[in-house]
Amino acid sequence: MIVYDSHPRHTQPNLATACDTRRRASLRVLACVCRACEGDWGFGVSREPGGGTRMWATLPRETAVRYGLAANGEPPQRLTA
Repeated sequence: MIVYDSHPRHTQPNLATACDTRRRASLRVLACVCRACEGDWGFGVSREPGGGTRMWATLPRETAVRYGLAANGEPPQRLTA
C-alpha cells in the first residue's frame, strides 16, 4: 500500500524532525500491525510531480491473514496458495 499526501517535507531540520515524530506517533498502530505480521512500513519524500510525502506499508499475505483471523477469535491456520 502506498499513500501520498501533499504536505511537503520541511526544509528546516528541527521542523522536519518534529513533523516526522508526529507522523510516526499517529501511525503507531500501523507500525504494530506491520511488526506483528513481519511486514515493513515507512514514509519519505514523494516522487510524484506535486511533491508531498509518501507513506508505504507492506505485509506478507500469509502472516496478515493469520493476524486478521486471530483478531476475529478464529484459530490461526496455514494458507494454501
